[in-house]
Amino acid sequence: MPRNDALLKQLLKQLGDLLIEHAIGVDRLTPRPRGGRLTGAACRQVEEVLSELEPLSRLKTSELVYGNGCFAVARYDDAAAVYQHVLEDGPDNPDARFNLALACLRLRQPQEAVDHLTLLLEQGSGLPEIYYQRGNAYDDLRTRELAVGDYARAIELRPDYLQAIYNRGVVLARLDRHEEAVEAFDRAIALRPELSNAYLNRGASQDELGKHQEAIADYTTAIECNPSNGDAYFNRARTHYYLGHIEDTITDYSRVIEFLPDDAEAFNNRGLAFDAQEEYEKALSDYASAVALRPDFAESLSNRGAAFEALGEIEEALSEYLAAVGSAPEFAAAHYNAARLYAQSGDVESCLPHLEKAMELVPDLRAEASDDDDLGWVLKLRGIKQERGRTPG
Repeated sequence: MPRNDALLKQLLKQLGDLLIEHAIGVDRLTPRPRGGRLTGAACRQVEEVLSELEPLSRLKTSELVYGNGCFAVARYDDAAAVYQHVLEDGPDNPDARFNLALACLRLRQPQEAVDHLTLLLEQGSGLPEIYYQRGNAYDDLRTRELAVGDYARAIELRPDYLQAIYNRGVVLARLDRHEEAVEAFDRAIALRPELSNAYLNRGASQDELGKHQEAIADYTTAIECNPSNGDAYFNRARTHYYLGHIEDTITDYSRVIEFLPDDAEAFNNRGLAFDAQEEYEKALSDYASAVALRPDFAESLSNRGAAFEALGEIEEALSEYLAAVGSAPEFAAAHYNAARLYAQSGDVESCLPHLEKAMELVPDLRAEASDDDDLGWVLKLRGIKQERGRTPG
């Protein structure tokens, strides 16, 4: 037994040194940003020590540092088991309870995390990290007003708490409180001017507030801070498209596709930009790529139908509109366009079900159909048939 104890002590010290070196913590966890695990050589080193500790399972299960090692390499179930064992021996151990709450968050058990963190607060632990992590758990539970409140309390306790300030901005934006979100991201940027995603998210809130030029400026700064920030290119492209800056739109979506060649949305949206320039063959190529990546992408199928229609390829267009309806039966625009092409060919029987469904989904389409050269007469014929159906025989 003394020999095992000596080996255990040696291995736990080795593990603790690694956790300190990589800022994980040997008592209370200091989790890595964005919930990331250790990677590369650091991960392998920790895993090697853990594997050497495995034969000593009876001796290690009450060691917090062992649980933290498991946490660091994303063995969250094992980490949680260690923390629970520690709490069985000492229910008032604040580090074990805090760490167990973090493991619950990683295991997608946010309510359990809230329960543990709330108990810590009730026991008198008032650390800003507890409020911050409970805010994260509330956000996962979609109780976002509670999340905002906890982030605010964490910031009161530590005014330079960057993660709490940033996350508060993200949640405020999700609550459509965009002016407050902008203020939160202003504060995050003041603390860390090179934080690319703070500019990205501030830009998104500026967009929601109708401040599109300010949004573009923020997306541009996000890209300057991190030239690989594909989300910033995507958002800037979307805003350029809204403002009618079509060449800039194409350029930015092309960069997104370079970073993320499997992004169906980027192909679809670049296709729309080519469509706006009447470059229909290029648009069709992009829609085809989008559909290849996501075969049930109804919007892209419908957009491909519109491009075929612009080229005068009506049968292909109708086929795409029907495919869009097949993928999304509640897609009013695809029903409407299918009805319109059926009306052009005089196929009233096929036209009416799609027209009626489109008007059921979007009642305002009735007025548009009445003014349409192809659908107007179908509506009149429909009205005549309905009147006849109500006339006594």
